[in-house]
This record gives sequence, C-alpha cells and structure tokens, in this order.
Amino acid sequence: MPAHTFSRIGLLGGLIFTFLTLAAAPNPLAPQPDRAEARARLIAPTDVCPDRTARGGAVQIRRARRSMMCLVNFARKRKGLRKYRQHRKLSWSSKRKARDIIRCDSFSHNACGRKFDYWIRRSGYASRGRGWTTGENIAWGSGSLGNVRSIFRAWMNSPSHRAAILDREFSDANVGVVGGLMQGTGGARAWVLHFGHRY
Repeated sequence: MPAHTFSRIGLLGGLIFTFLTLAAAPNPLAPQPDRAEARARLIAPTDVCPDRTARGGAVQIRRARRSMMCLVNFARKRKGLRKYRQHRKLSWSSKRKARDIIRCDSFSHNACGRKFDYWIRRSGYASRGRGWTTGENIAWGSGSLGNVRSIFRAWMNSPSHRAAILDREFSDANVGVVGGLMQGTGGARAWVLHFGHRY
C-alpha cells in the first residue's frame, strides 16, 4: 500500500504533515489532474531553484531561504505577477516567528501567545502613520518533509496558502526557518513566510 502525504491547512494558516496509508484505490484527497498539472507548472525546476534541506549552519539556512524565495517568485512570474521584494524587516520578523514556533512547541499563528503579526509590528514594517496589510504562511516538517520543495509544494496544494503566495495586493515578502524539536519530533524545521504591503 502506498504512503501518501496529507496536509491539514487553515485559512492563511499553518500546515503540518501527517502520514496516511491509503489503499491502491483512487485517492479522494488527490487533486484533479488538470488542476494538479496547472499547479505543477508554477513550481520551478531544480536547476532554477535548487532544493535545500535547511539543516546545518548559517550558510545552509541562507541558501534554503534563498531557494524558497526563488520558488515563490517563480510561481508569481508564471502567473504574470511582479516578484515580491525581499524586505529585510520581514526577514527579521519571519525568523523570530519561526523561533517562537519551535521554542514554545506551538504550531500556531499565535505561537507563544502572541498575535500573528506581533513580530511584524516589532520589526517596524507596520509603522504608525501609514496604511499596511500583512499575511503569514507557516509550516513545519522533519526529514525530507522539512525541505524547501516539500514545504513549498504543500503550500501550493492548499488554496489559502497558494492565494497568499499569488496575492496581488502584497508587494513584499520574506521567509524564516528555524530547526529544533517540534511536537516530539527531532530535526524539525519551522518555516514562516511573511507578506506585506505598505501604502
């Protein structure tokens, strides 16, 4: 019997990988072929955006973050959208949110009891006197499920996560990833993708 990966997802919400063992009969959770094919065209080939493990030191983490933003912006380009500007304040906020998820062992937009935009506000991105809008995708996985492509595919297979990645209103984005113990699983990586637009 094949093992399939299923993601549980909420509106602009997080996702977590769970394993289901399904019979060889058609999978009711599988996307329709035409939709799956359309989504597959939004995922960059590995020679354009290499897969990364996001394990190891600062160099490996930096490469993984760069690869994730490459995938995000490739999908946007395929849809005729402008690339996200990689805003340094959203880099700062997304890393701290990922750290909260691991530190508090809380896979939630309100990790450690903080509002989802707590770190975005602390970064100064959402400064006073200006209009702004923000969003967030979160994910975690261990082993190969914590790699860049696994996380990105899961986001793209979720209507709400895909909508955030392909949103026309957001103009800025950046990603953070932190490794550690998550829900009793060692070697987990928490991913946070922050989006924003300032008026």
